This record gives sequence, C-alpha cells and structure tokens, in this order.
Amino acid sequence: MPAEAAQGIPLRLLGRSYCHLCTDLAEALAPHLVGLPLELVWVDLDEHEALEASYGEHIPVLLYGEEEICRHRLDVGALGAFLSRFR
Repeated sequence: MPAEAAQGIPLRLLGRSYCHLCTDLAEALAPHLVGLPLELVWVDLDEHEALEASYGEHIPVLLYGEEEICRHRLDVGALGAFLSRFR
C-alpha cells in the first residue's frame, strides 16, 4: 500500500499526455474522488522505461499501489468497490 501523500493517498494513472483515453479516464474519475482522502497522480509512461515495458499500449491503467483498479476505460463497478474502503 502506498504511503500517504501530502494531499491524500495516491492513485496512479498510467498513461501518456497524447492519449485521449487517458484524458477521458482522468476526467471521468475526478468527480468520484471529491471528498475522499485520495489524490490522482499522473504517471507518463514515456518517462518510465520499466512501466512502458510492462504496459506498452495497454493504457490507461488506474492503480492503487500495485493493485489494478481498471484499464482502458473507467470501470464504475470496480471503482465503486475500491472506493467503498474510504467511505
């Protein structure tokens, strides 16, 4: 489990700046995080060789620590099950 960040517990969104699916997932996710002790941290795969080797074009990926919450699109059911830990 990741350590708490200054603003909240980090959720990592693995993606690329030019990926419209990544942007779409981030925008769809934002309202679900309001009022929760979570912070969305964008991780650009182009800056991390090991992550790029692991995920390649299979992005975006939303992670909590090493736990994958969803991939490609926001899975509201999986997100809801994950967020129930913080409500």
